[in-house]
Amino acid sequence: MSDDNPTAPAIDNASGDPLANMAWNLPAVLLKCAAIAVVIGVPWLYPNWFLLGSLGWAALIMFAARRRRMTATVGSFLIGMISLGIAFHWAPKSISSTTNLSETMSHVVFLGLVAWESLAFAMLGYSASALSQPPTTAEADSSRGRSWLWLLVPIWVAIEFFHPQIFGWSLAHTVLAHLPLIQIAEVTGTSGVAFLVMLATVSLARLGLHHERRRDWIEFGMGASLIAIACIAGRWRASQWQDLAGQADSIRVAAVQVDPSKMGSVSEMQRMSRSAQTPIDLYIWPESSLGHYHISLENFRDEVQTAMNSEAPNPAIDPFPGVPSELLAGGKTYDDGGRDQGPYKNTAFLIDSTKSIRSRYVKRSLLPIGEYVPGETWFPFLRDWAALDSTLLRGADDAPLTLAGNQKVGVLVCYEDMVAENSAATTREGAECLIALINGSRFTDVDTLQQHLWLAQLRAVENRRSLVRCAATGVSCLVQPDGAITDRLTPQQSGMIVASVPLLRTQTIYTRYGDWFVYLATAIAMIGVIVMKANRRRRADRQPANSN
Repeated sequence: MSDDNPTAPAIDNASGDPLANMAWNLPAVLLKCAAIAVVIGVPWLYPNWFLLGSLGWAALIMFAARRRRMTATVGSFLIGMISLGIAFHWAPKSISSTTNLSETMSHVVFLGLVAWESLAFAMLGYSASALSQPPTTAEADSSRGRSWLWLLVPIWVAIEFFHPQIFGWSLAHTVLAHLPLIQIAEVTGTSGVAFLVMLATVSLARLGLHHERRRDWIEFGMGASLIAIACIAGRWRASQWQDLAGQADSIRVAAVQVDPSKMGSVSEMQRMSRSAQTPIDLYIWPESSLGHYHISLENFRDEVQTAMNSEAPNPAIDPFPGVPSELLAGGKTYDDGGRDQGPYKNTAFLIDSTKSIRSRYVKRSLLPIGEYVPGETWFPFLRDWAALDSTLLRGADDAPLTLAGNQKVGVLVCYEDMVAENSAATTREGAECLIALINGSRFTDVDTLQQHLWLAQLRAVENRRSLVRCAATGVSCLVQPDGAITDRLTPQQSGMIVASVPLLRTQTIYTRYGDWFVYLATAIAMIGVIVMKANRRRRADRQPANSN
C-alpha cells in the first residue's frame, strides 16, 4: 500500500509491504519537506521574494494532498519547524541574552516554541489531506470532489487567528512588499490579506494536482481573477489614501533613535532633539528613555521634588530643559510602596514646554516571556528562568493623548504595535495618528528589529493612520496610511527622523468592527466541512447499491 492519496498517482515505492514502503519513502519525504521549508522560510528574511514563498506554500499543500493524513500532518509539521527555524533564527541568541537560561536550554526552549507554532502547519497539512481524500471512487473521479480543496482558504484564516502564537506571524506578512495586495486590510484586517495569499497558493496547488479537465482551469481562473481584482482595487485605494494624506492637516515630529541603556543617552537625545532645524510640534524619544517616577509626579520644574518622587539613579530629573513644544517619552511609574521594588507601569509621558506632565499612557498588553511568563502563577520559578525581577501592571485606557494644539495621538509601547486590537481601539477613541515607543536594545540581531517592523506595518493600513515608530535601536520610521515605509533610519545607529505626519479622522471598517472577517471565514469553513461530510456520506451510501 502506498502512502499517497488514492486520488493521485502513486509515487515512491509500490511494494505491497507497508513497512518496506515507509522505509523506502522516508528519505524522499524528508528531502521534499526540507526543500519546501526552505522555499517558505527564506522570504521571511527577504520579503521581495514573496512569490517564491507562495510557491512554497503551494508545494506544501500539494505534498499534503497527495498523502494520507498521518504522513501529511507530520510532514507539514516538519516543514513548519524548518521554515520557522529559518525565519526566527535569531531567537535562541535572544533568549539566552535576555534570560537566565544557558545557551543549550535556550535552544531547547526555542525548539519548543517553534514546535508550538508549527502546529498551524500540521493542521493545514491534515486539512489538505482530509479534503483531498474522498472515501469513494465515485467522488475521486468527480470534479465536485476536487473542489473541496478550496475550503483550505477559510480554514487557514481560522487556524491563524485561533491558534495562540508566540511570534505573532501571519501569512499576510510575507507579501508586505506588494502594497496593492495589503490594502484590503482596511476592511478585513490582517486575516483578509492572509486569505488572498492562501487563495493564490490553493489556486496554484489545485492546478498542480488537477489540470486535466476544463473545470480545473475555470476554477483556477476564478481564483486568479479574484486576486487580480483585489490588486487593482488595492492600487486604486492606495492612490486615494496617498492623496488624502497629502491634503490632511499634519504635525511636525522629531523622532530620536538612541539606545537608552547607554551612558549619557539622555544628553544625547537632548542634543539630537535640539539639532532639528524646523519648528517641531512633538519630540519623540523611545521606550525607557526616562526614569522610574511616583505616579503623583505632576511636573519636572522642581528637581528636588522630582528626585524625591523617583528612583535613583535617575538621569532624567529634567528630561528636556527648554523644550520648545512637547516631548513624548517612555519611562515607568509606581504607586505608594513601589519605589525600588515595583510593581511598575510601562508609561509614556507627554511633557509640555512648561515641564508639566500633560497626560500619560500606560501600556495595555504585556510581552510574554519579556514581561511575564504564561503559567507563572502556578510555577513561580519560571520568572527566575526568564530573569524577571519586577512586576509590570497593565493599563486599561485606550484613549489617545491630546497635544497642545488639540491633535490626538494614539500611543503604543514596545511590541503593542504588533497587536492589532490596541491600534484599532485607540483609533476608535479618536486617534489621528499612531506613535510607537520601542526599546529593543536587548536584541542585537538586525533581523529581529526588521521583523518587528514587518509585524507592525499593517497597523497603518488597517486603521488608515500614519504610524511613527521611535525605536531605541531601530527600526525607526514613518509608515504611511497605505503601508509604505518612509523616512527610515538604519538599525543599531543613532539618528533622528524629522517628518510631517498627516492627521486623519476617517474610521475604516476594520477599525469599527474588528475581526468580523475571521468569524465569517470560520463559519464558511465549518459549514463547508459539514456539507462535504454529508456529501461524502451520501455517495458512500449509494456506492454499494450502484455496484450491485
